[in-house]
Amino acid sequence: MTAYYDGDFAAPSGVAVRQIAGPFIAAAWSALRLVPAGYPVTYGQLAERAGRPAAVRGAAQCCVRNAAALFVPCHRVTRTSGGLGGFRYGLDLKRNLLAREEPPPDLED
Repeated sequence: MTAYYDGDFAAPSGVAVRQIAGPFIAAAWSALRLVPAGYPVTYGQLAERAGRPAAVRGAAQCCVRNAAALFVPCHRVTRTSGGLGGFRYGLDLKRNLLAREEPPPDLED
């Protein structure tokens, strides 16, 4: 956690996590662990990455059932419309985590 809050946003992915679920939700959790900080995906993209592109609601359920928030970063999933969607721990925290992980602006322009 210290490494994450010091700016190493990939640090939580190195921590083993064990959550029990069916095959699709387990696949979605695995896919979530590969979403890089600063580059959120939509629920549809998460469903696709988990192997079932039509399972958008299932992707949302994977986020709802996720008890290991920073280690399985469901805060990195947003609605297709650009809205935040939901977050088990509150939208203020989701907004703060996304802002923390936002890549720095390109200074070369």
